[in-house]
Amino acid sequence: MAPVVFELTPSYIPVALSTLHVFSVTGILYIIGLGLYRSHVELGPAQDTRHRSSQRQKLATAFGSLAALGFSLAATSALSYLTLSYKVWAFERGIEVPDSVFKSSLLSSTPANGSTLYLTQWLSDTPIYFDALEILAEKARRSWWGQQLDLGIVSWTTLLAVEGRRRKIPFLWAYALGAHLVSLSFAQSLFYVSLLLTPSPIPLQDTRLAKFLNRASPPKPQNWTPKLSVFLVPLALNYAAIFSLPSATGTTWFPAAATIVKLLSFAPLVLPAIIPESWGTTHSHIHDSYRDISKVFQVMSVMSALLHAKASVTGLLYNLPDAYKHRHSIKILFDTEKRSAWDRSATAFEKVLGAVTDHPVVAAAGKDVLLSALSLGLWAAVRAMDAGDIVKSVAPSCEAFGSSSSGKASADIHEIEPRLKEKAPGPSFELSRLRDQPTQSSASSISSSNGPSDDGAPTPRKRGRPRKIKTESEADLEEIPGDSTYEPTPEERSSIVEGDIVPGDEFDWESAALAWGLTALGGLGAGSAAVFGAECVSR
Repeated sequence: MAPVVFELTPSYIPVALSTLHVFSVTGILYIIGLGLYRSHVELGPAQDTRHRSSQRQKLATAFGSLAALGFSLAATSALSYLTLSYKVWAFERGIEVPDSVFKSSLLSSTPANGSTLYLTQWLSDTPIYFDALEILAEKARRSWWGQQLDLGIVSWTTLLAVEGRRRKIPFLWAYALGAHLVSLSFAQSLFYVSLLLTPSPIPLQDTRLAKFLNRASPPKPQNWTPKLSVFLVPLALNYAAIFSLPSATGTTWFPAAATIVKLLSFAPLVLPAIIPESWGTTHSHIHDSYRDISKVFQVMSVMSALLHAKASVTGLLYNLPDAYKHRHSIKILFDTEKRSAWDRSATAFEKVLGAVTDHPVVAAAGKDVLLSALSLGLWAAVRAMDAGDIVKSVAPSCEAFGSSSSGKASADIHEIEPRLKEKAPGPSFELSRLRDQPTQSSASSISSSNGPSDDGAPTPRKRGRPRKIKTESEADLEEIPGDSTYEPTPEERSSIVEGDIVPGDEFDWESAALAWGLTALGGLGAGSAAVFGAECVSR
């Protein structure tokens, strides 16, 4: 092939964007590290016991290792894709590719000899970001993997918006950017570490940047949550864009469609910070917002499952010849005879799973989906989530099952709460004292007082009304002088800070199995919505 002379002066904007990408990833790592350190410093004395510190360190190390694994897989896959893209570009122009990067000169724009890398011209001619997204979406079998990543990011960003704002975790935007610039498994595992280090809300810092942000967007009151439509409208638009993305491949408006999908995924995190306070509701207690939160995750679970079912059916029925080929196939030397025999003998399900071998971009998406699903199940096991809460976040029809599974365990607490409203000495009255102490009925107390004594002799019954013997729990509820009419005001109730506990030594593998089962059936988006919905309403 005769060499092609470069006629146009290359643009340096793509080089600047690629360099910005590398520095942005480095900055995100630094910023997230600062946030994790601040969360560690703000841990209260109750969370700093020897057992809790040891358990927290083990869990943080485990999820930090998963984040490091996700980062390394993303980096190696990106390097493989960029190398392949450059080789194809150089082959089409008759340019020799150097044997080693260290023996070549970089950023050259004119062809000279075989020891030069023309990175400027290559990046100017090749839209590497949109090429990767289009390769992932242009075939049904590859889209089966790529769509799961898009749906998983939507569910996970909603967790950032709900749980991250409640705990006032700093630099939430850095986690969201990390999912797009590196990988979902990387950012997701790091956020799990942040949740472990932030059991209660972090006090806001009085810095110049914080003051500027407060003037630009005044902070919302505590226990303020946006209205349901604030979440549902951008979610509907995002799912519609994800649905139309495969049909946009090969057209001039694919870059715009891919950009819209990426930008809309930030909506659950950005909108609560910029919308006016009148677009939300300030609850007297954070539990009052659970119904709306459950509806949001139910909608995400249902929509993700429907889109995954559509992608699964399309991928299983997709049997066009040369389905494994793509624009870089010229440098991936498939054995056509063996590949054709495999296509004829393999089942449709094997072909969908085998799409990860087509291209480094598809391999990166497949590894990211599997690693994200692994960390999702481990998080459900570590948090020992109630299976009823997970199932309740799947669909509106599952609410009855979720309520019945967890309602019996909390029935005693609900019965005693009306009494606490009148008898509690203050807003920080603890239920644990009443929950842990055994109770006795009045009838059994009276019968024991009027029945035979230990030596078998009958106890003489006194005249008049029998004396009521108070149980231990009733003694705790006895009226306190001066506080008999006390009832917390709505402001005091909303100011009560909910805490969290470090997961115990025993993990709930049934919850993990349920999370993995939902992910296998409904895809990563549906499984993530179920687990994250349980995380937000299980306090």
